[in-house]
Amino acid sequence: MIRNLVAGSIFLAASMTAFGQAATPAVPAPTSQAPVTQAPPTAVIPTNGTWKVTGDVQGVSVAMTCALTLGADKAITGTCTDNTGSTSTPHPVTGTVKDQTLSWSFNSDYQGTPITVGLTGTVDPTATKMSGTIAVDPMNADGDFTAVLQVAA
Repeated sequence: MIRNLVAGSIFLAASMTAFGQAATPAVPAPTSQAPVTQAPPTAVIPTNGTWKVTGDVQGVSVAMTCALTLGADKAITGTCTDNTGSTSTPHPVTGTVKDQTLSWSFNSDYQGTPITVGLTGTVDPTATKMSGTIAVDPMNADGDFTAVLQVAA
C-alpha cells in the first residue's frame, strides 16, 4: 500500500510538471486553534457516616458497622462494631484516604487470639457504596467486602 501511495505521488508530480503546474505537495495550512484539553475528573470525597460492611474471609462471614469520619488531613477515625457475635464491642479505627480509596484497620480478637483487621475499599462515583479487600493478621487470612452508606433516619 505504501509503495502504491509513493508511486501515485511520483506520477502526480510528474503529470503536474508536464502540464506546467508546480509539483509541490499540498500541505494543510496551520490552524490557530489551541489543542483541546479535558478537565481532570472531579474527585468524589468519600462520605463520612455509618457504613454497613458485609463480606467473607476464607469462608467466615463478616458483618460489621463502621462509623467513619474523614478529617481535613485525610485521616480516617471512628469505630467498627462486629454484628455477627453475641457482643458488639466498638473497636477504634485509624486509616487514610487517597483519591477514591479508603484504608482503615482496627484491633480485635478471634477466638481469644489478638488480630488486626485491615480493610481497603474503593468508593463508587455515588459515594454511597464501596468494595474491596479485608486482611486479618497475624493469621494471613484475606477476603472481600462490600459496604453501603447508611442513610440517617
